[in-house]
Amino acid sequence: MTDRPRWGLLDIILVYTAIMTIGVLMSIWGTKLSDLFPAQLVSREMAGFITGVAVQFLATIGFVYLFAVLFPRGQWKDLGFKRARPGSYVRYGIMGGMLLLAMVMVIGILLKYWQPDIEPQYYEKMLRSALTMPELALILIAGAVLAPLSEEVFYRGMIYPVFRKYLGPVWGAVIAGLIFGLAHWDLWRAIPLALGGMGLCYIYEKSGSIMVAVLAHGVWNGVLSLLIFLTLSQKMI
Repeated sequence: MTDRPRWGLLDIILVYTAIMTIGVLMSIWGTKLSDLFPAQLVSREMAGFITGVAVQFLATIGFVYLFAVLFPRGQWKDLGFKRARPGSYVRYGIMGGMLLLAMVMVIGILLKYWQPDIEPQYYEKMLRSALTMPELALILIAGAVLAPLSEEVFYRGMIYPVFRKYLGPVWGAVIAGLIFGLAHWDLWRAIPLALGGMGLCYIYEKSGSIMVAVLAHGVWNGVLSLLIFLTLSQKMI
């Protein structure tokens, strides 16, 4: 991890604004791109969802590259793309991801108790609507591969080092985690997501590699997705 990032708060704001702009444009013209999926493979709504995730992934990686690597003449390693010790992938990547999942699930149960009418996230709705293996595979790729990679590069690779520079690792992780939680635009889920974001900052800090944080995030999302899908499958039997 770089102690002196070449980018700053303005660059972060510009990247986030650019990503949000792409999201708005996708809501307007995204249906044309979703037509690229064969109708017999996935539903129309599923095609739109997968297309949106893919475009957001490319936009996030692209804009982070422009403002954190290309323009300041940096390198990918400044964003945490470094080799980690083999044990870190198991200890912090797999085990860390499982711990984050357990923590978020417990908090989610408590929130469900206090607020039983919380609407499921759009990702969960798409997961519950998956009727074929191709649809399930595409959702898992979106949720356990594309989303973790792009979000870790932006929130842990780009945002966290800036706040860490001025506030230290603890408060840097707190602020970066809060931004991660609030950026999902879900008031109730902002709490567990913020705590999860702080945990991912800790994993990045301890491992020194953004790829370990990506693995932990992927385990968190992937296992949770499978649990939801299997629960739904049992109810259908």
